Amino acid sequence: MNATWSQENVVPSQCFEKYFHDTVVSADDFGGMSKEYYNPFIKKDLSKTLFDKAVAKSQLQKASIDTQTGGAGTAGNALIPVYPDRQIVDRTDKEIVLRYLMPRRAVMGQTYDYNALTAKGGADWHQENASIPESVDTYVRSSVYIKYLYAKGNISGPSIAAMKGYIDPQQLDLTVKTKAMIEAEEDMIINGDSATYPNQPNGLIKTITTNTTNLSSTYPTLAQLRAEFATSYNNNGSISLAVTDATTLNYVKGLLGSFQNQPLQPTEGVMGFGIPGSFEWDGVLFVRSRFMPTTTNGKRILNLDMRYLFMAELQGMTFEMKYSENDNYPYLLKEYVAFVNTFEASCTMMYGII
Repeated sequence: MNATWSQENVVPSQCFEKYFHDTVVSADDFGGMSKEYYNPFIKKDLSKTLFDKAVAKSQLQKASIDTQTGGAGTAGNALIPVYPDRQIVDRTDKEIVLRYLMPRRAVMGQTYDYNALTAKGGADWHQENASIPESVDTYVRSSVYIKYLYAKGNISGPSIAAMKGYIDPQQLDLTVKTKAMIEAEEDMIINGDSATYPNQPNGLIKTITTNTTNLSSTYPTLAQLRAEFATSYNNNGSISLAVTDATTLNYVKGLLGSFQNQPLQPTEGVMGFGIPGSFEWDGVLFVRSRFMPTTTNGKRILNLDMRYLFMAELQGMTFEMKYSENDNYPYLLKEYVAFVNTFEASCTMMYGII
């Protein structure tokens, strides 16, 4: 006899088999089916009597407490508490790539200032004993403003007491705020726009201005990618990292798979270790970022010379408790940083990708 799902406190149909042996099935008043049992020793049909007793017994087997006792409570039933999983499911978590690949450099002051050699005076060939003029080199001074990133939290005293034994609200809130700070950095490195948002630094899309290529609603070809690398090389650059969105990365991966006639293997290089979906081609590590533009005709590939890119850090991420006269515990996460591209012409950007 097959197993069946049954309601609580209902006698399953299998239990009737202990009452009925050598039976035949026929239609009667009991739901259209009954089991007849003829006892040859007393020449009497006992099936209806046994069936009535079994039904009566099943109806009397009502538990003094079951899952419905007490009626509906605030959540579930009155006597049965609800046990939510302590693990918070974070549906907002984003993969961070550039923030961890970008070097950080300690600085002082409210700006990061640096000198750049933009032209050499050169060396010339001369005759013996000729008058030799001085070679004059050209330098320029550049400055990048440090900007200030914050995330504020405030935990009430009653919430700490009420959640005790289930979850630590201070730890939970601090974890979420820390992730928010890191994600804000990644977003700024790519999309930072001080003209639109004066409180944030400029990112890669805004700082790469010299070498840009409009693909005019098409995907890049392998030849176009190589041309970008050559453009950087001809401007004294050397592309080591290419960043794009997931769709464009998959397209380029498909081009390379067809070109090489075999699937691309994950990179084993130092830079690409542990980065999902990354691969290396022509000495360049290709990665994807969830913060790259994904709109139609708005996708981009940023080809980067990592020698000239870093985060200038006046103060790294710091936790600071704030004073409060109320029954709560406010705090700040803060950092003072700026994204610096000291040689934007060594990088290139492909935009207008379909």
